Amino acid sequence: MKIQGHKLLALIVIILLGIIFQMKYINEFPSHTHAWAQSDRYSLAKGFVNNNLNFFKPETYVLNHQFPDNWASPSKESITAVEFPIHDYIPAIFMKLSKNSSPWVFRLYTLLYSFIGLFFLYKLAFLLSGNIYKSVLTIIFAASSPVYVYYQAGFLPTIPSLSNAIIGLYFYTNFLKSKKNKDFNISILFLTLAALSRTTFAIPLIALFCLESLRILQKKSILTSKILPILLSIIIIASSFLYNAYLRELYGSIFLNHILPASNLKHAIEILATVKKNWILQYFSITHYIIFATAFGLGLFSVIFKRKKLHEESISFLMLTIIILLGCIAFTLLMLQQFNSHDYYFIDTFYLPIIMLLIIALVYTPTYTTQWASKISILGIFIISIPLVISANKTQETRRISKHWNRTNSTINNFRNTAMFLDSLNIADSAKLLVIDAYAPNIPFILMNRKGYAIMVTSRENIENSLTWDYDYIVTQNEFFVSDIYSVYPEIINKTKKIWDNGYISISNSDAKPYKQSLYQYLDLDKKTPYFTENIDFESEDNQIWQNTTSSTTTSFTGEKSGFLSSDQTFGLTYKNKNTKAIKNQPRTLFIQTYCYQEELSQVNVIVSINEKGRNTYYKSYNILDFLHKENEWQKINLFYHLPKANSENYELAIYFQNTGKSELYIDDFEFRIY
Repeated sequence: MKIQGHKLLALIVIILLGIIFQMKYINEFPSHTHAWAQSDRYSLAKGFVNNNLNFFKPETYVLNHQFPDNWASPSKESITAVEFPIHDYIPAIFMKLSKNSSPWVFRLYTLLYSFIGLFFLYKLAFLLSGNIYKSVLTIIFAASSPVYVYYQAGFLPTIPSLSNAIIGLYFYTNFLKSKKNKDFNISILFLTLAALSRTTFAIPLIALFCLESLRILQKKSILTSKILPILLSIIIIASSFLYNAYLRELYGSIFLNHILPASNLKHAIEILATVKKNWILQYFSITHYIIFATAFGLGLFSVIFKRKKLHEESISFLMLTIIILLGCIAFTLLMLQQFNSHDYYFIDTFYLPIIMLLIIALVYTPTYTTQWASKISILGIFIISIPLVISANKTQETRRISKHWNRTNSTINNFRNTAMFLDSLNIADSAKLLVIDAYAPNIPFILMNRKGYAIMVTSRENIENSLTWDYDYIVTQNEFFVSDIYSVYPEIINKTKKIWDNGYISISNSDAKPYKQSLYQYLDLDKKTPYFTENIDFESEDNQIWQNTTSSTTTSFTGEKSGFLSSDQTFGLTYKNKNTKAIKNQPRTLFIQTYCYQEELSQVNVIVSINEKGRNTYYKSYNILDFLHKENEWQKINLFYHLPKANSENYELAIYFQNTGKSELYIDDFEFRIY
């Protein structure tokens, strides 16, 4: 095959894999795994669009910052310190020119950058091995890593930085062969770009400095021609660091900038165990590990037993890989807590040296040049690719399965299309919004297309503090208002007044004078007719739609009997109905009113769930201890649940008590209404 022909083949393989893995999700809003981090980067790009592409003042939509005050201080500016945001800025240019800020613009930029990186990875593998099939296997191996695939068309700067690092390593390896200073200078350029936008990629740059220093001492390289590019690299990186520190001091930041090592050896072991459990098969699939082990074993066998000669550039490349590995280990020790939850830290660190080790192993794996060997190689690569592609595709799908407890996706769904809703209410684009219980700081504001303050933790202190800030409107999610806001700060209904509600979010304002209203009135339920109502008073035996209706005459709120949950029962009063059509076409509000009595206060949960096709699509639990404050006294409990729209015709609505505290509980006059 001609030289240009094999490069074209590699490019076709790279693009084809990208289409298979990414095109289905190319316009997906940042969600699912690490939606917080990805939405922050998307917000940066939109911030550049909004500030007329002022690169030196990166901003998001959030007017309070995580650092240094943990979101507790309001700011007049949404400017934030951030590592050299070139990979947020370039998508912003395309957004500005096209007048289109859809997620696909950003995702396509990252995807195309990944293609460039993988193409240079092929060139790097071919430069060292001189073998088309080994080089194609390398890019298929690298491009089908599950974690790589997930972020390949994402919003993080990891993939473009990785691509720049690969390009830099290719030119440095070419320099080891050609001895041309041009290759060295280009290498420094791309490794510097990689380090600027993602600090972890300073490791390959430092490794190159170390190896080149060693080669200079061995008189295999000349110092004078290296001083200027290395000095420029250091100056540029130092200048970027200092400017970022200036922004952090002046404005604060929403991006982490300090180390997070394990607190002790036991903690480190626990983190590594979690990483192994959660991420080891996300880094690479079992097939990947088998391929790597096989290649490594064959390469080692060839060197030790076949006495295959080690080429100088391969030795240098191996030394560079080892230095990078050592740097990654050192970085991991400093940031170990991040590896616990952040799978993309693997791409920032160990992914690259592992691919480099694979290349070295394949270089020394036995090669056969017969026609039959070529055909077998093609067939073998095709067969190997099947499980790699299937595994990566499955990862794309499984990571997008939304569980009922996924607050990120709930937040996205609640705020979807709210920009148009706010426009229809004539709320100005410049209005400052206070989002209480934002969950992910930038997501609500991106979808509202307005700036504001994000309250991340709904503690009493945080809510009370935020109500003193300079905002125009308060925004809350209906789904979480009672459970996460009202339950910790019930006074909010007397300090704010709801003025608009689209079923998913509510918009309120506040006034110096207190509002006298109940929660029932605040939620506007007093103005609505319930769609569906059921109740039980335990006086009658005709309770066929109810389960676990054990009654007692020991005490009651009204009448002679009350429901009774004994300490040895796991589940108490239960309602299940497959026939109600209440949430078939739209989300609804479920209101529960009951009276409870405990001789000794203990935990009992009131749970509402929706089951569709054997899977819970909604599950919400309240602990009655949050509402009962006195022993040996009947107390009224009001509970609210924001029920989502059912996605199928057949679903089951369940309401039940779960005796998690193994206690006794009396229940009377239980009623629920669906609005």
